[in-house]
Parts: sequence; structure tokens; C-alpha cells
Amino acid sequence: MALGIGGSPESIDSAIRTEDSTHLRQQHVVQEFENRLLRRQLAVQQQQIDLQQQQIKDLQARLKWYENAHTPSSKQGGAGGSSGNGDSDEEEENQEDDAGGDADAASDSSPGRSEGHEGTTRPPPEPEETIRVDQGYCPDCEHILSNPDSYVSRTVIDIPLPIPTTVVEYELGKHRCSCGNEVVAEHPDCPETGRFGPNIMAQTALGRFHQRLPNRKQAELFDWELDLPISHRTIYNLTKRVADRLRPAYEDVKASIQESEVVYCDETGFPVDGEQHWAWTFVTDEEVLFWVDESRGSQVLEEVLGEEFAEDSTLSCDGWSAYPSYHTKLQRCWAHLLREAEYVAERYEEAETLSAELHALHDDLTAFDEEDPSASAREQKRAEALLHLEGLIREDYEVQEVQKLIEKIRNGLGHWLTFITELDVDSTNNRAERALREQVVLRKMFRTLRSVEGVQIHETITTMIATWKRRGLDPPEQLQSILGGELRSGSETSLAGEF
Repeated sequence: MALGIGGSPESIDSAIRTEDSTHLRQQHVVQEFENRLLRRQLAVQQQQIDLQQQQIKDLQARLKWYENAHTPSSKQGGAGGSSGNGDSDEEEENQEDDAGGDADAASDSSPGRSEGHEGTTRPPPEPEETIRVDQGYCPDCEHILSNPDSYVSRTVIDIPLPIPTTVVEYELGKHRCSCGNEVVAEHPDCPETGRFGPNIMAQTALGRFHQRLPNRKQAELFDWELDLPISHRTIYNLTKRVADRLRPAYEDVKASIQESEVVYCDETGFPVDGEQHWAWTFVTDEEVLFWVDESRGSQVLEEVLGEEFAEDSTLSCDGWSAYPSYHTKLQRCWAHLLREAEYVAERYEEAETLSAELHALHDDLTAFDEEDPSASAREQKRAEALLHLEGLIREDYEVQEVQKLIEKIRNGLGHWLTFITELDVDSTNNRAERALREQVVLRKMFRTLRSVEGVQIHETITTMIATWKRRGLDPPEQLQSILGGELRSGSETSLAGEF
């Protein structure tokens, strides 16, 4: 066997082992480096996965603004923008059921008269002036013609621009009473403050809160239509004077609602000076009250309806937790429940039967209610319906969304069937939702209220307009009767259009 330099077989083996050990250590170092590199890559990948999962959650949350059980078809698919006012329509039991009710939606019916309906034409008014036009022009031979063979009559209705205004000076007598008081005579058409009369005040309030015109546009109308330049602040002051005169009537509406046997309630976000507030509505057969508050809790119900709201009175509401915290006798809205059932059934097959059962039950109960049955029959029907609901919630469901729907039904189990035994209670909360839509539109137009004073103006005038309309009264006529001033005739046009 050949030997290396100065070496023996043992020294050669030792050298080989040393070389192998060095090679193994090098491999170990390389593997550790590769492991560290892989761990770093895995950490980066995990961070990316976590980020993507968070983005998915955020996108799903944003999607729920557009697609949920209470989103109207006009906004589904991202057509509408988020209001940013905290009134998401996603229902979470004991957290939030439906803050804003239904958003504004166009009617499914087509405009114009129904097919087969006999048309009518407005009869022309008696003309105040007749203008006879004799000369005509022939476009073919360019002749100017006179001495017509006959006349074609056309009646035209128009208004003068600028609209005529009246300026009246009132000389108010001052009297010294025998008791020592100084008394100044009053006239209903002479306001206590300012130089604008009751008709202008009424039309300004209607322009702001019925026609939804910002103060800037109302000022432009004063300039264009009345040839009367006026500032934005003056427009605001006019609405404040109107609200001050209407506030006693507002308090009367509030007192009437407190004594009502059935009150329909809802609320939606409405910012005040950029801070989140809530516009509440309380609706009865004769009244509509709007109340703007920074709170969405049960203390608002206590402040509006009173701490001792009648135990036998019924509140119709959605599933927001403030209502059961305040009152025990509730009617939960079936429209919310059925919409959510439809929404879940469209996405999960196991909810289809549940949705169909709920719809069939509601149809049966409303048909039964319309028959005006006896009190004992109503009690029996309510007991049967309660057993039906209890049977539905005892079923086993695997999908989480369906389980949430079942939990919603279970949590409101004592409040779904009040309308069966209470004759004047609706199964839905549509009255309050319809009333609240006007607040939603005003919020979209004006974005925010500016101050506590602006809140009082807003809630006072919108309450009285809505209440008058609900009572079948004419808001311009009611305003002018309170503010004073002569009513315009039906053929005259108001400051900013017909009402």
C-alpha cells in the first residue's frame, strides 16, 4: 500500500476523517442558512396572507353596505355610495337591526295614467286679457299677410318676472295703560322681528324643508324671481323665526304621541357639525315627530315618549336593542325578517324552506287579521303561530348565516305576533320607514346640520310639514295661518314653484 509523505495508514485515515468533518460542517452551515432563508420567506408569505385576509374582511364589510338583506335594488352591486353616517343595514341581533330603514327607491309602476283610464284635460281659466294678432308670415313665398279669415284661440298661463312684491308700512299705535304698562298695537301680517312678511317666511321654510333647497339657492331665487337681493344668513334667520313660531305646535305633537296607543319608531344617522348624531322618527295615525339626538340609546325614547309610557301601548320597531331596553310590548317588523330570509335563501339552499315557511306564515296571519276575527280566535291563532315559529327555530342548520337568522327569530320570539291580538298594530314598521326617508334625502342634500339651533329648526319644521300632510292638511295654508298673512289664490305661483 502506498503511503503519503511522512505518513502512516492511521494518519491518512485521520486526514480523511478531518476532511469529511469539515465538509459536513460546511453542509450544515449551508443548510442552516437555507433554513433561515426559508423561514424568512415563510414569514413574508404569512404576512402577505394575513394582509390579504384582512383586505378580504375589509372588502366584505364594505360590500355589506351595498349588498345585504335591506339594500334596495337601486343600490345593489355598488351603484350607490356609502353614506358614511353609521346606518348600515346589516342586522346584528342586540347590536343593530336596521338603522336607516329602506333607502329611497323608485316606484315599480310606470308614470302616467293606467291603461283603460279615461284621460282628462285641465279646463283653461278665464283670460284676464285678450291679445289679437292679425299679421302672419308665409315661409314659402315670404308674404306678410293681414286680414285673417278666422282666429285660433290659445290660452297661455304665465307669471311676471320678477314676481311682484308689496311693501307695506304699519304704523302701530302706542298706548299707555292705566296700570302703567306701555302697549303697542299688533297686526297679524306685521312680524315682530324683521321686515319680511309671513308669506315670504312661509315660502322660505317650505323651500328649505319641502323643496330641499340650500340657503344659497334660495338666495339666488330671491334675486332672480323677486329682484330682491338677500344673504344666506337672512334665509337662515327666516327659517329660525318660522321654527320659533311653530315650536309650541311641535310640543303639542310630542304630547299627542306620548298618549298614543301605537307608535312606530325608527332612526338613521344624521351628522351635526360633522359629528355622528341620529334622526329619530315617531309616527302615529295623526302625527309624525322628528327628533335629532347625539344618542341612539333608550334614553332618547325616555326623553321623547316619557319615562312612564303606557304599559299597554305598543312600539313598532326593528331589532335595535334600545327598544326592548325601554319598553316590553313591541311589534318587531316582519318586512325586515322576510327580506333577510329571502337574502339568505338566495345564497344558501338550506334556508329556502325556512324562507318559504316564514312568508307563508306571514301571509296566513295577515289574511286572518283582515277577517276581523273575535278576540278568542286571535288568541288561539297567536298561540298556533308561536308554536310554528318555535318549531322552525328548533331545526338544525349548518350555515352560519342561517344560524344568525334563527337567532334573530329566537331573540324576538315574544314580539313577532303582537299584531294578531292588537287590532290597530301593523305587522311591519313601514310607517316609520316611509317617514324617515325624507330625512335620508335631506341628509344627502345638506350633508350635515351645523349647530344645536340648526337642529331645532330642522326637527321643528320637518315635523310640522310631515304632520300636516299626514292629517290631510295643506302645509302652505297651515304655515300662513300660523304666521299671518293672506293666502295666495290657487292659480298663483309661489316664490319657488307650486306646492
